Amino acid sequence: MLSKLKVRTIFLCILAVFTLALVVSSGIGWKNAYSGYRSVDRIHDMTTEQVRNVYGAWVALLRARVGLATAYTELQEGETGKIGERVDGARKRLEQATSAIQTYQATVASDAERTQAQGLATALGHYTAAIEKVGQALLQQDAQAYLQANAASREANQTFDRLLNENLDNIGVQMQALEDDSAEGYDTARAVTIGLFVLAVIMFLAAWRFIERTVLGPLRQAGQLFEYMGQGDLTHRVDVTSRNEIGQLFVSLRKMQESLTRVIAQVRQGVDEINTGATEIAQGNTDLSSRTEQQAASLEETAASMEELSGTVKQNADNARQADQLAGNSMGVARRGGEVVSEVVTTMDAISASSRKIAEIVNVIDGIAFQTNILALNAAVEAARAGEQGKGFAVVAGEVRTLAQRSAQAAREIKTLIEDSVSKVEAGSNQVERAGSTMKEIVDAVQRVTDIMGEISAATQEQSSGIEQVNRAVAQMDEVTQQNAALVEEAAAAAGSLESQAQQLRQAVSVFRISSQEVIEMPAHERLHQA
Repeated sequence: MLSKLKVRTIFLCILAVFTLALVVSSGIGWKNAYSGYRSVDRIHDMTTEQVRNVYGAWVALLRARVGLATAYTELQEGETGKIGERVDGARKRLEQATSAIQTYQATVASDAERTQAQGLATALGHYTAAIEKVGQALLQQDAQAYLQANAASREANQTFDRLLNENLDNIGVQMQALEDDSAEGYDTARAVTIGLFVLAVIMFLAAWRFIERTVLGPLRQAGQLFEYMGQGDLTHRVDVTSRNEIGQLFVSLRKMQESLTRVIAQVRQGVDEINTGATEIAQGNTDLSSRTEQQAASLEETAASMEELSGTVKQNADNARQADQLAGNSMGVARRGGEVVSEVVTTMDAISASSRKIAEIVNVIDGIAFQTNILALNAAVEAARAGEQGKGFAVVAGEVRTLAQRSAQAAREIKTLIEDSVSKVEAGSNQVERAGSTMKEIVDAVQRVTDIMGEISAATQEQSSGIEQVNRAVAQMDEVTQQNAALVEEAAAAAGSLESQAQQLRQAVSVFRISSQEVIEMPAHERLHQA
């Protein structure tokens, strides 16, 4: 129940209770002070007014009696000159006494006091009358009458003194009663003050215990939790035990702890993912660097092979040009042979010799075509190793192989024709009658050889141009490979730096301790907002 009260309400209640106690204490103190003031005032009235008037009347009567006694002494001594003055003085004293008693009567409050004061005034009247008779006797200078009147005044004096003492005793009793009332008021005020003090102490202790339990204790607990958080320890659970301002503070503190726990968990997870990714990138860059170096070496070997192939193709082109020239010469010889049939035997010998030379040249061409085919196969293998970057090179190598196969086919055909020509030349002596037709066949064959050699020369030129293009492509591939190797090294360095930074971030976050069971998932709307 108390945990639901707000701290403001609690302090207002405590302040109201202490204010009420202060008001009650002040009221009781004011009442007792006022009562004491009234008692002191009444005591002052009694002492300054009643007692003074009563004693004033008694002193005035005493002086009157002394004055009359002095006059009687003077009368006995025969000094009668001042008797009248003495009697007048006594009368004035009697008037003062009467006035004092009347004033006393005016100061009494209760009926009993007024009755007692009236009795004293009556006794004073009798006593004054008796004194007056004593004065008359002195004025008459009658000693006997004085003695009789003086004896009569003594009884009135005794009555007056008795009533005077009773009034004084009554005043004393009233003063004592007032003092008792004042003492009782003081005791009451002291008891009330002590009671209020004890109550205030009890209330203070209760309020202190309550504040200690509901305010100071939770605040110390919150301070301890803040200290734990400052040290990076987020494993301590924040319990909300009230619904007041302190409870709201703990609710906010728990939300802050949950947010910090969630953020630290996400940062750690992100650091682990970054670290894993950086490691994989570094390994991939290392593998890529190794493969790039292998590719660069393969490209260097391919470039060397292409240089050799280029030299071979150039040599093939030279041979093709020579073969073309020889074919042209053979054609001229065949034409001349047609004109000089008479010199068939000699011409046949020359043709036989030329045919052997052509056979040798054809063998050379066949060897060149075979070597070209082998080089084309090697180029295709290297292009397959180069992968995507070697596709164009593979196409060129395929064309070179096709041309080499065509050259080989042409060489085989030429070889067949030459072999046929040789056999015909050997049989030419027996077939002179068919020399015309044979020469025509020779002219046709030479024409075909010329055409084929032209084709071989053109194909060889195309092979040379293609190989030049392949050389340029290989050079470009080698340059790109070198650039890729440099980029791979830079990527490896960047991955290493990223991994180092991830380790530093991991070390920075490692100071926080969180409980894996208490990691609270981020709400869906917050994840959507961040996304």
